[in-house]
Amino acid sequence: MITLTFRNLWSHKRRLVATVLAVALGVAFLSGTLVLGDTMRGTFKTLFEQSNAGTDVVIQTRSIETGTHTERGQVDEALVARVRDVAGVADVAPVVEGYGRIIGRDGKPVGGMGPPTVAGSWAPDPFNPYRLVDGRAPQADDEVVLNRGAATAAGLQVGDTATVETPSPVPVRVVGIATFGDADSAGGLTYAGFTLAGAQRHVLGRTGQVTSVVAAAEPGVGQLGLRDRLAPLAPAGTEVLTGAELTARQQQGINEDFLDFLTVFLTVFAGVAVAVAAFGISNTFTILVTQRRRESALVRSLGATRRQVLAATIVEALVVGLVASALGVIAGVGLAVVLKAAFAGLGMTVPAIGLVVQPYVLAVGLAVGVLVTLAAAVLPARRAARVAPLEALRDAAGEPVGVGRWRVGLGLVALVAGLAVTVAGSRAAALGPTAAGAALTIVAAVVLGPVVARWLGPWSARRCGWVGA
Repeated sequence: MITLTFRNLWSHKRRLVATVLAVALGVAFLSGTLVLGDTMRGTFKTLFEQSNAGTDVVIQTRSIETGTHTERGQVDEALVARVRDVAGVADVAPVVEGYGRIIGRDGKPVGGMGPPTVAGSWAPDPFNPYRLVDGRAPQADDEVVLNRGAATAAGLQVGDTATVETPSPVPVRVVGIATFGDADSAGGLTYAGFTLAGAQRHVLGRTGQVTSVVAAAEPGVGQLGLRDRLAPLAPAGTEVLTGAELTARQQQGINEDFLDFLTVFLTVFAGVAVAVAAFGISNTFTILVTQRRRESALVRSLGATRRQVLAATIVEALVVGLVASALGVIAGVGLAVVLKAAFAGLGMTVPAIGLVVQPYVLAVGLAVGVLVTLAAAVLPARRAARVAPLEALRDAAGEPVGVGRWRVGLGLVALVAGLAVTVAGSRAAALGPTAAGAALTIVAAVVLGPVVARWLGPWSARRCGWVGA
């Protein structure tokens, strides 16, 4: 039976190639989504670690959710002197950070279509993740350093005059161009660095205030030790975080604001592709089983049991599923490369760490592809096993055509559940449930399509006068 199974696979290779491609496409979308998500998370983690590399402790106000974005209050600049006097503090600096949109030479704003537009104070070493590649640091209130990505997009260079909206328009002179490590920007972010006094004046609108105070520890003190020493100095309404805690907080924020949405969005498409592939597989195996009906009957007449005929079809589906899933995982890695390049083309340049391919991606891709293939082939396999040996003696053996009750029931359940979950998710403004409900509704439409077509076909023919013509 095993030999016969592989001969059947080879004899119907053209039809099975289409099945393999359908499964591989669905698995590729799924695997590519997982690889891209892991890669983006690893990339932004590297970005935040670079940004906070010189910061051992930060004192800042707690964030306030306004409904559309997150805001932070201000800290008295006098806290800097008190922190500097604490034993174990190697260095300390005040930091101002806020909104600032750079206006290009053509009068159009740069950025603002996703990544933030930031203006703040040009920090001293070791707290500054930017490094000058042209010009100098700002020395007057109306001088700024721009990151190279923003300067290039704005058509600006050292010595040019420009405007930074904070949100009031501020005339500035570009005195320096900087990179974020080796990247032109931090994930597409635009940055304009003023002097501390300039940032207080233009970004905060008041002197004597900063948005945070950062400190570096002396050797042997460590981040946790310095945090514990500075905690008693923190004013009410502020929090004291280590550099590692700050990185984790920022990573959580980018996950919630962007990466989780991206993963869910792409996973919905992957789910639809897998669902469509499942029905394609079912149809393919139904056709194959129907074409081999007399062959199955002949095998039964020679002594094969129903279980052997069923196992032969299942093994056939298993081989198809394994081959298609393996190809899909490989294609998914390539798809992740293409998607990552597309994000770079949109200006989201971040520190390059290569692709992050976790072992679970291979396991998930193979499991989903094989299980979907096997599940889709079960019903055709059962039909093949029910063929009676006497079928081999008939000149023609037709497969009864009809719409199974299981299909109608499954389709109706999926339709009702999909619509209910979609409506509930929309009312709650929850992306995950809404996307899952939409995907389930699409699956229901695919399941019920043949049912609706069978009901509407004769009705349409009668309405159009085709019957009896």
